[in-house]
Amino acid sequence: MSVVSVRVLGGVVVLSYTLVLTGADVLIKVIAQSYPAAQLFGVSCMVVVMLSLVSVSVKAHGNILRVSAHLRTRYSGFMVLRCGLGLLGAFGFYHGFRLLPLAEMFLFIGMIPLGVAVLSGPVLHEPVRATAWAALAVGSLGVACLFVDGGSVLGSGHAAAVAGCVTSALSMVLARWMTQREGGCLAQVFWPNLAAGLVMLAILPFVAVPMPISDVLWACLYGAVMFVARWLCMVALTLLPAYVATPLMNIQFVWAVFVGSAVFGESISGPVVLGGTLVVVGGLVLVADMVPATIKEQTVAA
Repeated sequence: MSVVSVRVLGGVVVLSYTLVLTGADVLIKVIAQSYPAAQLFGVSCMVVVMLSLVSVSVKAHGNILRVSAHLRTRYSGFMVLRCGLGLLGAFGFYHGFRLLPLAEMFLFIGMIPLGVAVLSGPVLHEPVRATAWAALAVGSLGVACLFVDGGSVLGSGHAAAVAGCVTSALSMVLARWMTQREGGCLAQVFWPNLAAGLVMLAILPFVAVPMPISDVLWACLYGAVMFVARWLCMVALTLLPAYVATPLMNIQFVWAVFVGSAVFGESISGPVVLGGTLVVVGGLVLVADMVPATIKEQTVAA
């Protein structure tokens, strides 16, 4: 595939990721009101692990050695770090979604691209050009516009959201660094979820509350949705630079506005419309800034 085709495919993958992740966010917002983090993630993470194994087995045609090869990594230390970051991020976002309104939580999620952009230069050697920084600023301003009427006092929910934001930015940069060198999208999904699932299951006996089968099915559905979302995220990070992929993911906030209105009865104000427009424009400007680079890459390749 040409470089431009790869970028277009990456944009389609990111768009799909935002739609799937919006559904996951709604599920966690609902489930987190009734059950502890260990109960939700103990179920959902193990669902992700099982789906990862099924996907790898299909890809490897049931050959155990090939399955092992697909899940192997040459960078075990970085994978352990990713597992730790994933566990911290899970707790952070769980408590953030539980304690904060969706609008405020999405504000913190929108800060992730800035963290990735700051780290992508020194870690990934993907220098962010001036136009790209401007696009990131526009997108961040748009996210801020979505929540100008918040005004809540800073509390534990905000601290949890910040922790989730920081750990997610670090995890995404590490994932991009590893996939650049060895691929392994499913390995990037499998190991962090296995680690988080085992830790949650160890905690579960001390915090479990009765859970009807209907809620177990909702937790399983959340795990399935997160499997699809995380796999799409890893694919996107192999196709696009991290500082391009993550601002494009802010399109999720546009879906969130409409879902929030339809599901939770949240009103759509003028600042929300303006913010959503700026988020999309920021992402599109960032992609457009890549065109000269892709043309140059094609010329060199030719």
